Amino acid sequence: MAFPQRIALFGGSFDPVHLGHLQVAETARRALDLDLVLFIPCRQSPHKEDGTFASEEDRLEMLHLALHDLEWTAVSEIEMLLPPPSYSWITAEAMHEVYPEARLFWLMGADQWAAIQTWTRPDYLADLVEFIVHDRGAPPDPQPGFRVHFIHGDHPASATSIRAQAPESLPSRWLPPKVEQFIRLRGLYGCRS
Repeated sequence: MAFPQRIALFGGSFDPVHLGHLQVAETARRALDLDLVLFIPCRQSPHKEDGTFASEEDRLEMLHLALHDLEWTAVSEIEMLLPPPSYSWITAEAMHEVYPEARLFWLMGADQWAAIQTWTRPDYLADLVEFIVHDRGAPPDPQPGFRVHFIHGDHPASATSIRAQAPESLPSRWLPPKVEQFIRLRGLYGCRS
């Protein structure tokens, strides 16, 4: 008997993707025996009015560079193809069509989990996926009616902090080397090669 594929949907702006994202994905993969972690860069988050700093093309390229050697990952452009803003329930619905036999999970941080009831159609999203919540040090509270798995880990990387760094102090310890090189070459976030 074949078991359904276990796929985690990992949405975010990935502006830029950093080692914290990769650590969270790896922790989830090991904890829940995932077959695939699908990184889904959003076109426009309904929760972020200021949009992204890097272009869609640059964010996709950084993801491809970061994930190149990780065979258990992939990048989906689904939210780039849909009209903005990017609603998670629409993405989950679309992924059910792409992977009809899969067991789908939604990977998120504790900050997003704490705000899940403010999302559009959270109960419907909860019908479509199980949640994997990265606690980043403090255990989150369960949400009634939501299937959830809590994973633990803490990585100091922050996309906001990376974008705020002066070019000469770009934190290499937070970025995959190919992503750091790309940021410098493209002059993203104020960096110049």
